[in-house]
Amino acid sequence: MDTYPTAGRKGPAKLTALFRLSVVAAIAFVGLAACAPAAMRTAGYGTAPGATRASSSMPMPMPAGQTASAGPATSTPPPPAVPTGAAEVGIVNFKFTPATVTIKVGGTVDWTNHDDIGHTVTFAGQGINSKVLQRNDRFSHTFDTPGTYTYICSIHPFMHGTVVVTG
Repeated sequence: MDTYPTAGRKGPAKLTALFRLSVVAAIAFVGLAACAPAAMRTAGYGTAPGATRASSSMPMPMPAGQTASAGPATSTPPPPAVPTGAAEVGIVNFKFTPATVTIKVGGTVDWTNHDDIGHTVTFAGQGINSKVLQRNDRFSHTFDTPGTYTYICSIHPFMHGTVVVTG
């Protein structure tokens, strides 16, 4: 077998060998990308200040002599309440991230557009509207009344989010 599969080949045989090599390289690249830790594949927008993320989705081994136990089945918990300070929402890939934030009365939500295209933050019937936010523009609003506030991007109405204000 040749050390170099294309050595001495001409015309269609050489093209076939090069095609096969490029297919193998593409498969290897996709396989390696799929193995990257989840933390490297996420943007990290929408985390509360001081929050940490797991560095890997790989299960951790149990110490010898211990067994894992399953807890009671639960539904997805609501987003954690953020201290009165501020909650951050990123606009990433045509999504508000996180889609729902919970704050206390007097808390502020800051939206930052990370997309290359303009977006708005427009609340239904509340009179709370941002200007068109270009890349890296910010919009903030302080909520003084408890309730659930829904909003959209008026340019892209399929983008929607919710702010829950607790007493």
